[in-house]
Amino acid sequence: MRSAILTFFFLNSSLLFAQDYYEQARSCFNRNQLDSARLFINHNLARKPNAQDYFLSAMIHEAEGKDLRALADYEAVIKHDPTNLEAYFQKGLIYYHSASTDQAIADFTHVIENQSGSETKAIYYVSDPAGASGTFLTTLQTMLSRVYQYRGMAYEKTGDWENALRDFTKAFEYDTTVDCYINRSQLYAKMGEEQAAIEDLKSAIRLDSGSYLAWYNLAILDESTQLPQQLMDDEEFAPMLNLVGANAYESGNFSLAAKYHSRAIEADPEDDLAYISRGKALLRMGDYGQARRDFIKAMQIESARTEAFYLIGNSLFYESKYQDAVGFYEQYLSIDRGYEHVWFNAAMAYLSLDEKEKGCSYLKNASKLGMKQADQMLDKHCGSQ
Repeated sequence: MRSAILTFFFLNSSLLFAQDYYEQARSCFNRNQLDSARLFINHNLARKPNAQDYFLSAMIHEAEGKDLRALADYEAVIKHDPTNLEAYFQKGLIYYHSASTDQAIADFTHVIENQSGSETKAIYYVSDPAGASGTFLTTLQTMLSRVYQYRGMAYEKTGDWENALRDFTKAFEYDTTVDCYINRSQLYAKMGEEQAAIEDLKSAIRLDSGSYLAWYNLAILDESTQLPQQLMDDEEFAPMLNLVGANAYESGNFSLAAKYHSRAIEADPEDDLAYISRGKALLRMGDYGQARRDFIKAMQIESARTEAFYLIGNSLFYESKYQDAVGFYEQYLSIDRGYEHVWFNAAMAYLSLDEKEKGCSYLKNASKLGMKQADQMLDKHCGSQ
Protein backbone atom coordinates (compact mmCIF):
# COMPACT_ATOMS: atom_id res chain seq x y z
CA MET A 1 0.00 0.00 0.00
CA ARG A 2 2.86 2.32 0.94
CA SER A 3 4.52 1.53 -2.39
CA ALA A 4 1.33 2.41 -4.28
CA ILE A 5 1.03 5.70 -2.42
CA LEU A 6 4.65 6.59 -3.20
CA THR A 7 4.16 5.71 -6.87
CA PHE A 8 1.06 7.90 -7.01
CA PHE A 9 2.96 10.73 -5.28
CA PHE A 10 5.90 10.56 -7.72
CA LEU A 11 3.60 10.44 -10.76
CA ASN A 12 1.67 13.46 -9.60
CA SER A 13 4.86 15.29 -8.66
CA SER A 14 6.23 14.60 -12.13
CA LEU A 15 3.09 16.00 -13.75
CA LEU A 16 3.20 19.06 -11.53
CA PHE A 17 6.84 19.69 -12.36
CA ALA A 18 6.10 19.29 -16.07
CA GLN A 19 3.25 21.77 -15.87
CA ASP A 20 5.39 24.14 -13.83
CA TYR A 21 8.20 24.02 -16.42
CA TYR A 22 5.69 24.74 -19.18
CA GLU A 23 4.20 27.74 -17.34
CA GLN A 24 7.65 29.12 -16.61
CA ALA A 25 8.67 28.64 -20.24
CA ARG A 26 5.54 30.38 -21.49
CA SER A 27 5.98 33.22 -18.99
CA CYS A 28 9.59 33.75 -20.12
CA PHE A 29 8.55 33.57 -23.77
CA ASN A 30 5.88 36.23 -23.23
CA ARG A 31 8.58 38.47 -21.73
CA ASN A 32 10.88 37.74 -24.70
CA GLN A 33 13.35 35.94 -22.43
CA LEU A 34 14.03 33.30 -25.03
CA ASP A 35 17.07 31.62 -23.46
CA SER A 36 15.18 31.01 -20.22
CA ALA A 37 12.07 29.89 -22.14
CA ARG A 38 14.19 27.36 -24.05
CA LEU A 39 15.78 26.09 -20.83
CA PHE A 40 12.43 25.44 -19.16
CA ILE A 41 10.67 23.89 -22.16
CA ASN A 42 13.64 21.60 -22.81
CA HIS A 43 13.01 20.03 -19.39
CA ASN A 44 9.61 18.89 -20.66
CA LEU A 45 10.88 17.90 -24.11
CA ALA A 46 13.43 15.60 -22.41
CA ARG A 47 10.66 13.79 -20.54
CA LYS A 48 7.29 12.97 -22.06
CA PRO A 49 6.40 16.02 -24.16
CA ASN A 50 2.86 16.64 -25.33
CA ALA A 51 1.47 18.74 -28.21
CA GLN A 52 1.39 21.83 -25.99
CA ASP A 53 5.12 21.53 -25.22
CA TYR A 54 6.06 21.10 -28.86
CA PHE A 55 3.90 24.06 -29.90
CA LEU A 56 5.57 26.40 -27.43
CA SER A 57 8.98 25.06 -28.42
CA ALA A 58 8.16 25.80 -32.06
CA MET A 59 7.20 29.39 -31.25
CA ILE A 60 10.45 29.87 -29.33
CA HIS A 61 12.39 28.57 -32.34
CA GLU A 62 10.52 30.99 -34.61
CA ALA A 63 11.29 33.90 -32.31
CA GLU A 64 14.96 32.87 -32.53
CA GLY A 65 14.78 32.75 -36.33
CA LYS A 66 15.19 28.97 -36.43
CA ASP A 67 12.35 28.17 -38.80
CA LEU A 68 13.48 24.65 -39.74
CA ARG A 69 13.53 23.59 -36.11
CA ALA A 70 10.14 25.21 -35.64
CA LEU A 71 8.79 23.17 -38.56
CA ALA A 72 9.99 19.95 -36.92
CA ASP A 73 8.22 20.92 -33.70
CA TYR A 74 4.98 21.78 -35.51
CA GLU A 75 5.12 18.39 -37.22
CA ALA A 76 5.50 16.84 -33.76
CA VAL A 77 2.43 18.78 -32.60
CA ILE A 78 0.42 17.36 -35.49
CA LYS A 79 1.72 13.84 -34.78
CA HIS A 80 0.48 14.11 -31.18
CA ASP A 81 -2.71 15.96 -32.11
CA PRO A 82 -3.78 15.69 -35.80
CA THR A 83 -6.69 18.09 -35.15
CA ASN A 84 -4.42 20.99 -34.15
CA LEU A 85 -5.22 23.60 -36.79
CA GLU A 86 -2.90 26.16 -35.21
CA ALA A 87 0.12 24.01 -36.01
CA TYR A 88 -0.96 23.63 -39.63
CA PHE A 89 -1.45 27.39 -39.91
CA GLN A 90 1.93 28.21 -38.35
CA LYS A 91 3.59 25.61 -40.53
CA GLY A 92 1.94 27.14 -43.58
CA LEU A 93 3.21 30.60 -42.61
CA ILE A 94 6.79 29.35 -42.42
CA TYR A 95 6.48 27.68 -45.83
CA TYR A 96 4.92 30.86 -47.25
CA HIS A 97 7.78 33.04 -46.04
CA SER A 98 10.39 30.53 -47.19
CA ALA A 99 8.99 30.48 -50.76
CA SER A 100 7.66 26.91 -50.47
CA THR A 101 4.41 28.22 -51.89
CA ASP A 102 2.74 24.94 -52.87
CA GLN A 103 3.24 23.45 -49.40
CA ALA A 104 1.96 26.67 -47.81
CA ILE A 105 -1.20 26.44 -49.93
CA ALA A 106 -1.62 22.79 -48.88
CA ASP A 107 -1.36 23.64 -45.17
CA PHE A 108 -3.70 26.62 -45.40
CA THR A 109 -6.17 24.50 -47.36
CA HIS A 110 -6.04 21.83 -44.62
CA VAL A 111 -7.04 24.45 -42.04
CA ILE A 112 -9.90 25.70 -44.21
CA GLU A 113 -11.21 22.22 -45.01
CA ASN A 114 -11.04 21.01 -41.42
CA GLN A 115 -12.23 24.02 -39.45
CA SER A 116 -15.94 23.19 -39.58
CA GLY A 117 -15.77 20.92 -36.53
CA SER A 118 -13.86 23.44 -34.41
CA GLU A 119 -15.30 25.91 -31.95
CA THR A 120 -15.26 29.31 -33.68
CA LYS A 121 -14.99 31.19 -30.37
CA ALA A 122 -12.15 29.05 -29.03
CA ILE A 123 -8.94 30.92 -28.23
CA TYR A 124 -5.89 30.15 -30.35
CA TYR A 125 -2.30 31.06 -29.57
CA VAL A 126 -0.43 31.93 -32.75
CA SER A 127 2.61 33.86 -33.91
CA ASP A 128 3.35 35.89 -37.03
CA PRO A 129 6.72 35.06 -38.65
CA ALA A 130 6.58 38.40 -40.47
CA GLY A 131 7.07 40.05 -37.10
CA ALA A 132 4.29 42.60 -37.53
CA SER A 133 1.92 41.11 -34.99
CA GLY A 134 4.34 39.16 -32.80
CA THR A 135 2.65 36.39 -30.81
CA PHE A 136 -0.96 36.85 -29.87
CA LEU A 137 -4.24 35.24 -28.92
CA THR A 138 -6.96 34.96 -31.52
CA THR A 139 -10.21 33.18 -32.27
CA LEU A 140 -10.71 30.66 -35.05
CA GLN A 141 -12.94 33.21 -36.77
CA THR A 142 -10.11 35.74 -36.93
CA MET A 143 -7.53 33.08 -37.72
CA LEU A 144 -9.56 31.92 -40.70
CA SER A 145 -9.56 35.43 -42.11
CA ARG A 146 -5.76 35.39 -41.94
CA VAL A 147 -5.63 31.89 -43.44
CA TYR A 148 -7.63 33.03 -46.47
CA GLN A 149 -5.44 36.12 -46.80
CA TYR A 150 -2.21 34.15 -46.68
CA ARG A 151 -3.51 31.53 -49.05
CA GLY A 152 -4.58 34.35 -51.35
CA MET A 153 -1.08 35.84 -51.20
CA ALA A 154 0.38 32.40 -51.91
CA TYR A 155 -1.89 32.03 -54.96
CA GLU A 156 -0.86 35.53 -56.01
CA LYS A 157 2.80 34.47 -55.87
CA THR A 158 2.07 31.62 -58.26
CA GLY A 159 0.22 33.92 -60.67
CA ASP A 160 -3.18 32.37 -59.90
CA TRP A 161 -4.96 35.70 -59.57
CA GLU A 162 -8.45 34.24 -59.83
CA ASN A 163 -8.03 32.06 -56.73
CA ALA A 164 -6.12 34.85 -54.98
CA LEU A 165 -9.00 37.29 -55.49
CA ARG A 166 -11.50 34.69 -54.34
CA ASP A 167 -9.56 34.11 -51.10
CA PHE A 168 -9.02 37.81 -50.37
CA THR A 169 -12.76 38.39 -50.77
CA LYS A 170 -13.62 35.31 -48.71
CA ALA A 171 -11.49 36.64 -45.84
CA PHE A 172 -14.01 39.45 -45.33
CA GLU A 173 -16.66 36.89 -44.33
CA TYR A 174 -14.64 36.13 -41.18
CA ASP A 175 -13.09 39.48 -40.30
CA THR A 176 -12.83 42.96 -41.83
CA THR A 177 -9.34 44.34 -41.37
CA VAL A 178 -7.02 46.90 -42.90
CA ASP A 179 -4.76 44.07 -44.10
CA CYS A 180 -7.67 42.49 -45.99
CA TYR A 181 -8.28 45.66 -47.96
CA ILE A 182 -4.59 46.36 -48.61
CA ASN A 183 -3.87 42.81 -49.80
CA ARG A 184 -6.81 42.83 -52.19
CA SER A 185 -5.99 46.33 -53.42
CA GLN A 186 -2.47 45.28 -54.38
CA LEU A 187 -3.88 42.38 -56.39
CA TYR A 188 -6.40 44.68 -58.09
CA ALA A 189 -3.53 47.02 -59.03
CA LYS A 190 -1.61 44.13 -60.61
CA MET A 191 -4.74 43.17 -62.54
CA GLY A 192 -5.04 46.70 -63.90
CA GLU A 193 -8.21 47.41 -61.91
CA GLU A 194 -6.89 50.63 -60.37
CA GLN A 195 -10.25 52.07 -59.37
CA ALA A 196 -11.13 48.94 -57.40
CA ALA A 197 -7.68 49.11 -55.77
CA ILE A 198 -8.22 52.75 -54.82
CA GLU A 199 -11.63 52.01 -53.30
CA ASP A 200 -10.14 49.20 -51.17
CA LEU A 201 -7.37 51.50 -49.93
CA LYS A 202 -9.91 54.18 -49.04
CA SER A 203 -11.88 51.54 -47.11
CA ALA A 204 -8.67 50.57 -45.29
CA ILE A 205 -8.09 54.20 -44.33
CA ARG A 206 -11.66 54.50 -43.05
CA LEU A 207 -10.86 51.59 -40.71
CA ASP A 208 -7.47 53.00 -39.70
CA SER A 209 -6.72 56.58 -40.69
CA GLY A 210 -3.13 56.11 -39.53
CA SER A 211 -2.25 53.16 -41.77
CA TYR A 212 1.06 54.11 -43.40
CA LEU A 213 0.86 51.27 -45.93
CA ALA A 214 -2.67 52.19 -47.03
CA TRP A 215 -1.79 55.87 -47.48
CA TYR A 216 1.46 55.03 -49.28
CA ASN A 217 -0.22 52.73 -51.80
CA LEU A 218 -3.09 55.18 -52.28
CA ALA A 219 -0.61 57.98 -53.01
CA ILE A 220 1.03 55.80 -55.68
CA LEU A 221 -2.27 54.94 -57.38
CA ASP A 222 -4.13 58.22 -56.94
CA GLU A 223 -2.06 61.34 -57.56
CA SER A 224 -4.83 63.52 -56.11
CA THR A 225 -4.26 62.01 -52.65
CA GLN A 226 -3.78 64.64 -49.96
CA LEU A 227 -2.45 63.71 -46.55
CA PRO A 228 -4.40 64.91 -43.51
CA GLN A 229 -2.49 67.28 -41.25
CA GLN A 230 -2.07 64.75 -38.45
CA LEU A 231 -0.13 62.48 -40.81
CA MET A 232 2.09 65.31 -41.99
CA ASP A 233 3.01 65.89 -38.33
CA ASP A 234 3.78 62.21 -37.77
CA GLU A 235 7.47 61.36 -38.19
CA GLU A 236 6.58 57.83 -39.30
CA PHE A 237 5.01 59.27 -42.45
CA ALA A 238 7.94 61.55 -43.32
CA PRO A 239 9.34 59.23 -46.06
CA MET A 240 6.02 59.50 -47.91
CA LEU A 241 5.97 63.29 -48.03
CA ASN A 242 8.22 63.57 -51.08
CA LEU A 243 6.00 61.10 -52.96
CA VAL A 244 2.78 62.99 -52.33
CA GLY A 245 4.64 66.24 -52.96
CA ALA A 246 5.71 64.94 -56.38
CA ASN A 247 2.11 63.91 -57.08
CA ALA A 248 0.86 67.38 -56.15
CA TYR A 249 3.48 68.93 -58.43
CA GLU A 250 2.46 66.71 -61.38
CA SER A 251 -1.19 67.62 -60.85
CA GLY A 252 -0.31 71.34 -60.93
CA ASN A 253 -0.90 72.05 -57.24
CA PHE A 254 2.49 73.70 -56.67
CA SER A 255 1.70 75.34 -53.33
CA LEU A 256 0.60 71.98 -51.88
CA ALA A 257 3.73 70.36 -53.31
CA ALA A 258 5.90 72.98 -51.60
CA LYS A 259 4.01 72.39 -48.36
CA TYR A 260 4.66 68.63 -48.43
CA HIS A 261 8.34 69.08 -49.26
CA SER A 262 8.72 71.72 -46.55
CA ARG A 263 7.39 69.22 -44.02
CA ALA A 264 9.83 66.61 -45.36
CA ILE A 265 12.67 69.08 -44.77
CA GLU A 266 11.45 69.73 -41.23
CA ALA A 267 11.52 65.97 -40.59
CA ASP A 268 14.97 65.60 -42.18
CA PRO A 269 16.97 68.81 -42.75
CA GLU A 270 19.51 66.77 -44.78
CA ASP A 271 16.95 65.55 -47.34
CA ASP A 272 18.50 66.83 -50.58
CA LEU A 273 15.64 65.46 -52.70
CA ALA A 274 13.12 67.48 -50.68
CA TYR A 275 15.10 70.67 -51.33
CA ILE A 276 15.29 69.97 -55.07
CA SER A 277 11.59 69.15 -55.23
CA ARG A 278 10.49 72.14 -53.19
CA GLY A 279 12.70 74.39 -55.30
CA LYS A 280 11.01 73.16 -58.48
CA ALA A 281 7.58 73.90 -56.99
CA LEU A 282 8.74 77.37 -55.90
CA LEU A 283 10.01 78.05 -59.42
CA ARG A 284 6.51 77.41 -60.75
CA MET A 285 5.11 79.74 -58.08
CA GLY A 286 7.49 82.54 -59.09
CA ASP A 287 9.53 82.49 -55.88
CA TYR A 288 12.84 82.37 -57.76
CA GLY A 289 15.12 83.51 -54.95
CA GLN A 290 13.95 80.89 -52.46
CA ALA A 291 13.97 78.23 -55.18
CA ARG A 292 17.60 79.06 -55.92
CA ARG A 293 18.50 78.81 -52.23
CA ASP A 294 16.89 75.36 -52.13
CA PHE A 295 18.89 74.16 -55.14
CA ILE A 296 22.13 75.44 -53.63
CA LYS A 297 21.30 73.74 -50.32
CA ALA A 298 20.64 70.45 -52.13
CA MET A 299 24.09 70.60 -53.74
CA GLN A 300 25.72 71.42 -50.42
CA ILE A 301 24.15 68.29 -48.94
CA GLU A 302 24.77 66.07 -51.96
CA SER A 303 27.26 67.18 -54.61
CA ALA A 304 25.92 64.55 -57.03
CA ARG A 305 22.71 66.57 -57.39
CA THR A 306 23.99 68.02 -60.67
CA GLU A 307 20.46 68.85 -61.88
CA ALA A 308 20.71 71.76 -59.47
CA PHE A 309 23.00 73.52 -61.99
CA TYR A 310 20.38 73.88 -64.69
CA LEU A 311 17.61 74.52 -62.14
CA ILE A 312 19.61 77.42 -60.72
CA GLY A 313 20.06 78.52 -64.32
CA ASN A 314 16.30 78.47 -64.79
CA SER A 315 15.73 80.58 -61.67
CA LEU A 316 18.16 83.19 -63.01
CA PHE A 317 16.66 83.03 -66.51
CA TYR A 318 13.19 83.81 -65.13
CA GLU A 319 14.68 86.86 -63.44
CA SER A 320 16.18 87.92 -66.81
CA LYS A 321 19.72 87.39 -65.48
CA TYR A 322 20.73 85.68 -68.71
CA GLN A 323 24.50 85.97 -68.35
CA ASP A 324 24.41 84.30 -64.94
CA ALA A 325 21.96 81.71 -66.22
CA VAL A 326 24.17 80.53 -69.11
CA GLY A 327 27.03 80.01 -66.68
CA PHE A 328 25.01 77.43 -64.78
CA TYR A 329 23.66 75.86 -67.98
CA GLU A 330 27.22 75.44 -69.22
CA GLN A 331 28.24 73.79 -65.95
CA TYR A 332 25.45 71.28 -66.35
CA LEU A 333 26.23 70.61 -70.03
CA SER A 334 29.85 69.91 -69.14
CA ILE A 335 28.53 66.93 -67.15
CA ASP A 336 25.52 65.81 -69.19
CA ARG A 337 25.16 66.74 -72.86
CA GLY A 338 22.09 64.58 -73.44
CA TYR A 339 19.30 66.71 -71.95
CA GLU A 340 17.61 68.65 -74.73
CA HIS A 341 15.77 71.06 -72.41
CA VAL A 342 19.03 72.43 -71.05
CA TRP A 343 20.36 73.00 -74.59
CA PHE A 344 17.10 74.78 -75.42
CA ASN A 345 17.09 76.97 -72.28
CA ALA A 346 20.74 77.86 -72.77
CA ALA A 347 19.99 78.74 -76.41
CA MET A 348 17.17 81.07 -75.38
CA ALA A 349 19.46 82.73 -72.83
CA TYR A 350 22.15 83.28 -75.49
CA LEU A 351 19.58 84.65 -77.92
CA SER A 352 18.39 87.02 -75.19
CA LEU A 353 22.01 88.20 -74.89
CA ASP A 354 22.08 88.75 -78.68
CA GLU A 355 24.58 85.92 -79.12
CA LYS A 356 22.73 84.56 -82.13
CA GLU A 357 25.40 82.21 -83.42
CA LYS A 358 25.76 80.39 -80.11
CA GLY A 359 22.01 80.41 -79.55
CA CYS A 360 21.34 78.81 -82.92
CA SER A 361 24.08 76.23 -82.37
CA TYR A 362 22.48 75.21 -79.08
CA LEU A 363 19.02 75.07 -80.68
CA LYS A 364 20.41 72.64 -83.26
CA ASN A 365 21.71 70.39 -80.48
CA ALA A 366 18.28 70.44 -78.84
CA SER A 367 16.68 69.62 -82.18
CA LYS A 368 19.06 66.69 -82.76
CA LEU A 369 17.95 65.32 -79.39
CA GLY A 370 14.32 65.34 -80.61
CA MET A 371 12.90 68.57 -79.21
CA LYS A 372 10.20 69.85 -81.59
CA GLN A 373 10.04 73.27 -79.95
CA ALA A 374 13.69 73.75 -80.88
CA ASP A 375 12.78 73.23 -84.56
CA GLN A 376 10.21 76.03 -84.31
CA MET A 377 12.73 78.38 -82.68
CA LEU A 378 15.33 77.53 -85.33
CA ASP A 379 12.90 78.58 -88.06
CA LYS A 380 11.99 81.74 -86.17
CA HIS A 381 15.45 82.95 -85.11
CA CYS A 382 18.00 81.22 -87.26
CA GLY A 383 16.53 80.86 -90.73
CA SER A 384 19.02 79.08 -92.99
CA GLN A 385 21.89 79.51 -90.54
